[in-house]
Amino acid sequence: MVTSGHGAAGASPPGATPRDTPGGLGEVFECLPDAVTVSVAVRDAAGAAVDMRLEYMNAAAWAGQPDGVAPLGGLCSELWPQMVQNGSFAACMRVLDTGRAEQGTFHWTQASTYRAADYEYHATRVGADRLLWVLRDHSERVLRAELLAQVTAALAAAGTLVSVMEILTGQIMPATGATAGAAVLDEPCSDQYTVRHIHDGTREPQLPAPFSVTAPYPMAHTARTGRPLFFADPAERTRAFPEAAPFFDGRHHSTAVLPLAVEARHFGAVSFHFDVRHDFTDSERGFLNALVGQCAQAIERTRLHQEAADKQAQLEALAEVSTVLAASLDPGATFDNMVAAVVPRIADGCLIHVVDRTGQPTLAALAHRDPAQQEALRALLDAFPPRLDAEGGVGAVIRTGRHELVTDVSRTLDRLARTPEHRSALHELMPAASWLAVPMTQSGSVIGAMVLIQAPPAQTLFTERDIPFAQELARRAAQAVARARRFTLQSEVAHYLQQSLLPPDLPDMPGADVAACYHPGDSGTLVGGDFYDVARTGPARWALAIGDVCGKGPEAAALTGLVRHTARAAGRWHTDPRSVLLAVNSAILDDRPTQRFCTAAYAELDLSASPAQLRLALGGHPHPLLRRADGTIARLGRAGTFLGVVEDPALHTTEHELHPGDLLLLYTDGVTERRSGADMLGEEGVRDVLTRTRRAPAADTVAALENAIVTYGPTPPGDDIAILAVRIT
Repeated sequence: MVTSGHGAAGASPPGATPRDTPGGLGEVFECLPDAVTVSVAVRDAAGAAVDMRLEYMNAAAWAGQPDGVAPLGGLCSELWPQMVQNGSFAACMRVLDTGRAEQGTFHWTQASTYRAADYEYHATRVGADRLLWVLRDHSERVLRAELLAQVTAALAAAGTLVSVMEILTGQIMPATGATAGAAVLDEPCSDQYTVRHIHDGTREPQLPAPFSVTAPYPMAHTARTGRPLFFADPAERTRAFPEAAPFFDGRHHSTAVLPLAVEARHFGAVSFHFDVRHDFTDSERGFLNALVGQCAQAIERTRLHQEAADKQAQLEALAEVSTVLAASLDPGATFDNMVAAVVPRIADGCLIHVVDRTGQPTLAALAHRDPAQQEALRALLDAFPPRLDAEGGVGAVIRTGRHELVTDVSRTLDRLARTPEHRSALHELMPAASWLAVPMTQSGSVIGAMVLIQAPPAQTLFTERDIPFAQELARRAAQAVARARRFTLQSEVAHYLQQSLLPPDLPDMPGADVAACYHPGDSGTLVGGDFYDVARTGPARWALAIGDVCGKGPEAAALTGLVRHTARAAGRWHTDPRSVLLAVNSAILDDRPTQRFCTAAYAELDLSASPAQLRLALGGHPHPLLRRADGTIARLGRAGTFLGVVEDPALHTTEHELHPGDLLLLYTDGVTERRSGADMLGEEGVRDVLTRTRRAPAADTVAALENAIVTYGPTPPGDDIAILAVRIT
């Protein structure tokens, strides 16, 4: 670009028009800020170029000519003799002779034409005899414009606030000659300000730190009012802000502070400190203001982009949280799933404290992006757990039910420290750059607190804008915890109710070894319909019963109790198993509103005989298996009708002999119908276990069969399982 000491840029050049240029490029040249001329070669008899005759000048070139001078048609060596002196004329002759373009630089001192400055030239031959000459001003004004263009391009590519700050303090400030400087920004949706970046080659990079806009300092004044400040010397600055004088040293001779603003909304300030005097002319003030204005636009853009990205991440996190919270009804797993969904998508760390039975906060879950920091934080909480009487932190959030947002972490840690040792541990760990703690409430009561942590050196701190999201997160967590606790309570109730439907202990059975197990299905909160029972009916006679009531839940539990107790009572009056099952069938039909039925196997075992005698009846139940002492396995009994369906079911009593070493196995259909994909364990699977445990006691055989059932498929058994085994000794 060219600046002129004579003439006016853009004035109509006499004797030349755009169409006079080769190829009709004049209209393009007239738009350029650089000086452009076209000259025709003057050659000697041998054809070598010895001079040029000026043919065309664009407006920028005309601006450098003395008023009233019309150089068109003149010889360039006479028009600009300094070109001959600085070597650029010789370069033009070479270009005309060789056709190879050249470029170079020189310092212009011919004050009657272009002003004294550094220039860069480009010489290119056009056709056989014309030379295109482009002259660019390298003056401070041009360098500023180029810097502004470079900065604009860099800021346009910046995608984060951090990158914008790095361009400001790492590129712009050094390029302006500033030896120190800083940027202060407000925190969105709050009245807090933060020192974001510092340019100072003598100091280590600084973490974001809270900044008071009410302080009597130049940066605070501009950030608060939006008015720029310029101080050419320290005395001028000290008179305006005497309280700030101790913060400045010899590197801060002249100071400029400009507001960060977009559309009259100011949200921060930028300071430039120079170690040499700057008078801050209108030109320099405009230049600095343009640089800072570009940064303000970039900050606004990246903030809007980050806000949109944060909202998207929060929505995704809430969706994932809802999914993972529904995946488990175990309180511990619920907490672990919650913190895993939050870290690191939303925060660097997440803690959940719940109120225990004594009313004190207890750590329920902890996750951190950095495993070492996670363990250090856990150790700190073990040594200094939160207390309800604390002025802040988890204890205060639980006690008051109010959230806590902290960005001035160092000062807050001092306030929370209970002892010098506690203060030392807190500052050594420096657990957060900011944190946000919100209460977890259920039915109006605070049941705990969730804490989100941004770890140092976080460039984005939590603000008021994040509170609704954190509260929603805590609300969902509290609901999930309440569901998990209800499930646990229901599971306990179901467990105790189920236990009441089974014999509390198996009796001692002289002459036989007896074992049993009950394994609930995966619906842990529902009482199952499977049961077994062993009861003495005589000096050496025993009633064995096993059954499976249709369905689950309270009605199934009621019917299970009816069947078990009816069978036990009828066994005292009847020695024929068929008669016992008929009594059970009648009891179920009399309780018809249940609309349920059951299968059952009932046996009378007489151990006084040798061999022992077994009488057996089946009411729609799987056949018991008898493993003989020699290892052979046989089905026992004759199939009968389900109980509770018809008034006169087909039931049959069969008799069998049991010898020492024989094992009788009764089980419900949850055993044989255990699935793994499309396959079932089936009776063959049961036989395989009996074969493998041929000489094992009854308890070992039952344990082996239960293990085979549980491990048969990739998921827990879906149906209840009851097993009863008697081995003759």
